[in-house]
Amino acid sequence: MIRRPGHLAAPPPSAPMPHVEGLDIDLAARNTAAAGGDPARFAASFAAGFAAASDVDAVDLAGVAAWRAGALAFRDDALQRLARLSQTHPDAAAAALGLDSADLDAFLEAQRDDRFWWPGRAASRGYVCAVGGFAGLGGAWIAPPVEAAPLGDPGAFGVRTGEQWWRLDADAWGSRLRALDAAPEAAAGGAASIVLFPDSYLAWVHVRDAA
Repeated sequence: MIRRPGHLAAPPPSAPMPHVEGLDIDLAARNTAAAGGDPARFAASFAAGFAAASDVDAVDLAGVAAWRAGALAFRDDALQRLARLSQTHPDAAAAALGLDSADLDAFLEAQRDDRFWWPGRAASRGYVCAVGGFAGLGGAWIAPPVEAAPLGDPGAFGVRTGEQWWRLDADAWGSRLRALDAAPEAAAGGAASIVLFPDSYLAWVHVRDAA
């Protein structure tokens, strides 16, 4: 049983942060953290991409690295930047995502319709991430999740813990939770669903067609 919140897709390897003229890396890392991402993972992603191609557009690379670090709010912007980088600097784009260059095109194609796809998902039997966790151990919830349903937006789910409903938004790299004032309106589900366990404060995002 997975015991901590987090995404299965492994972070990129650590690397020394480069100095990039005209880009405040520390500010970018703080902005990533403010958007719910991991600043250390952002730094590693950016450094890996820059090491692959030092003439890459640093702003595009930073946008991709922020998304890779779990800042879900940057997803749409990062995909646009990735489309450019895949043409001009594919090695840097792949390195920032922690992917093999050979997997980059497949990743971009899959992400158009399946925000939970990454190259290792099938090997993990469809498991994407665990969210929530007990608040007393640094998680989000004071009661375990007992009910979940898909919502109308891509990658969105409603999760009930005790009497409290939460909205979960997620993709392959990141997730965010926010408390709701009322029960959300459920919608037709797709391939992704939420898996709950009677003895856990975690909820899993799982994609059944990869199992």
